[in-house]
Order: sequence, then structure tokens, then C-alpha cells
Amino acid sequence: MKIEKLSKENIKDFLGDLNIEDSYLESSVNKLEVFGIKEENTFYMAFEMVIDEDRIAIKYINNKIGSDKFYECIDYLNRNLVVNSHLIINIYDKYYSNILGDKYRCRDEYVSLTGNIVDNRNMKEEYAEIDMMNIKYYTSSGNALCNLVRQNIQDEDIINRLNDILNNKNYNNIVFIINDLLEGIFENLGYKFVYKSYVIED
Repeated sequence: MKIEKLSKENIKDFLGDLNIEDSYLESSVNKLEVFGIKEENTFYMAFEMVIDEDRIAIKYINNKIGSDKFYECIDYLNRNLVVNSHLIINIYDKYYSNILGDKYRCRDEYVSLTGNIVDNRNMKEEYAEIDMMNIKYYTSSGNALCNLVRQNIQDEDIINRLNDILNNKNYNNIVFIINDLLEGIFENLGYKFVYKSYVIED
């Protein structure tokens, strides 16, 4: 098994192995820092480095690989990429996210009204007051992001009221970072799974 940077030279093989069409990845691959995991000339998945902590984002997975090979890839990444502490993986595929959840601890989950990520650079801090609580959220370019995990908010009534406040402001997209136990609440509110973050520990 090896890690190989995706490039103009290997992108066709990568897309073929994963049986996907991604015109953005194909046209921009030389500008992106995307790395494939390959064994015996077959790509299994690809990941991007995330700037904070020992964290990667896995957005592409060969759906032909079973759970044993998937875990083998995760173990390989953990042995080869960790610098400071534990590898944290943002995984965008819900099926393989559930497989990771059978073995590793979910740190948090990213859900979005549109299913898209918001750019969290240069966001302005704002507050929603509910029952004497000042709940912090961030806004930028017509989008809102609220991290409920950092604020230890799990009360369904508070969440529903906060969601109403943000929806009434007519943002283009609203994102919550949540404890994965709240997934059902947010599904009922119309939010879509984007990714879950897992801490890879022995």
C-alpha cells in the first residue's frame, strides 16, 4: 500500500478505479493537494490534508472495498500520517462513516441545510439569546455556522428555537456542528449529513 499525490498523470486511473466522474477534480487536480491510497495499481480512496491538528478529509472511496480493506487503509493512514497525537478523519461518505462508527469514537458531525460546506474564514461572531443563554454562531457571505458541541448544547427545545431564529434571518445556508446523538433531530429539521469526524485511537 502507498500514498500517491493525484495529478494529471494518474487522475484518469483514479476516477476509473472509483467508477466516478468528477470534472472539477479532473480539471483542478494539479492545483489541489489530494492524495490517493493505492495498492497493486488500484486506488482505494483519496484524502486531503486539513490544516488543523492531525486531521484529514476523506471525500472519495472506492465502493468496491469491504470493511476489512477499509479498516486496513485507515490503519495505514494512522501509522503514516500522525505527527502529534491521534489522527482525526472527516469522512464524507455516510456508508463508510457508519463503518468507522463501529470501531472509533465520533468527535462531531457537520450538518447543513443545503448539503454544502460554508467557508468559515473571516466570519463575524454573533449571538442568539434563548432562555438567558447567549448562543454563539458565526456569519459570512449570507451563511451561518453554529458549533453546538463546543457550547455543550443538546436540549431539543433550545435547538428548535435556535433553528427558527436562524431560519428567520433567511441565510443562504445554515450549518451546525453537532454531537452525533443529535442526528435524528437535525434530520427532522431538514438538515443533510455532510461529514462526521472520528478520532482514530488504538
